[in-house]
Amino acid sequence: MVNDQDYPKILFFSSDHCGPCRPVEEMLKKINISMFGKKLYIEKIDIKESINRKIIEEHRITSIPTVIIADKKITGNIQEEEIVDAVLYGFISSVKL
Repeated sequence: MVNDQDYPKILFFSSDHCGPCRPVEEMLKKINISMFGKKLYIEKIDIKESINRKIIEEHRITSIPTVIIADKKITGNIQEEEIVDAVLYGFISSVKL
């Protein structure tokens, strides 16, 4: 049985002034609603806020938009299929046998 803790966490590195980030955010929302019933935890991290420096450095973020799911980092021209594949990979990699 899958519970909410089994869903992979998504880190979405963005900025309010990033044009290419808006469609990626919409894709994340759409995937979360249509495929996962709003159970994915999507943490939006604004790279312009100094409070986020540590996590930005930790994940070596050099460009936005960037999405991290499990150990998959997707950046640049992000496609919906890439996000779905990474979420499914996150599920598979979190299964404890």
